[in-house]
Amino acid sequence: MTDSINKKDCVSIVIPAYNEEKRIRKSITELRYYLKSRKLRHEIIVVDDGSTDRTIEVLKEMSFPELRVISITKSGKGKAVREGVLSAVYDYVFFMDADLSTGVEEIGNFIGIFKKEPETDIIIGSRYIPEGSEITQPPFRSLVGKTFSLVKSALLGINYYDSQCGFKAFRKDAAMKIFPKSVIKGFSFDVEILYIAQLNNLKIKEVSVDWRHQPGGHVNILSDSIPMLIELFQIFANKINYLPKAT
Repeated sequence: MTDSINKKDCVSIVIPAYNEEKRIRKSITELRYYLKSRKLRHEIIVVDDGSTDRTIEVLKEMSFPELRVISITKSGKGKAVREGVLSAVYDYVFFMDADLSTGVEEIGNFIGIFKKEPETDIIIGSRYIPEGSEITQPPFRSLVGKTFSLVKSALLGINYYDSQCGFKAFRKDAAMKIFPKSVIKGFSFDVEILYIAQLNNLKIKEVSVDWRHQPGGHVNILSDSIPMLIELFQIFANKINYLPKAT
């Protein structure tokens, strides 16, 4: 896909980070180079989720005007993304993983879609849209993933190929309708924001992205799967708080 961005486009990039001292410098450098090369007015917001390594020190060493660092007490990826998005100031608000497993060029592709499709409020990246080779996983991980998908579909009506991909983009006004209502701090926050969006009649588009597995991820399939399933029921129980405010 060819992007159609120009120098008038403004973008906020939110990156949640937890113990990312080994790769945060490289990731921010690559991201910044791309944004500057495309002449995008931008801000990069890194939300440190209580790191215990040198993540904060590395970010301080990298100080430049477009970089903002927010520090929170260890709370979870959902809380980190929420804090970053709510502080964003530009027209298009993205969040992406610190490992850049989704290529930075997808930023321009997504902006191009927003400009061509003014009715689209949210674009979510997908690793699993059946356009190319299937991503294979160990049997247990595959079983857990299928169970999670079945529960979120039956309980919440969330039927996207890949609700959990760590690359999503929002028009700012859409983001401000969603994230003030979000409460899930853990890894099921992606499902929550999509559920809120659906309840508020926002249009979501799912797009295949260039995704490359990076070692060192923080999701533990054994310890995180049960809390993620519990969070789905918390989302369902919280439905009334997600609905549009009566006028």
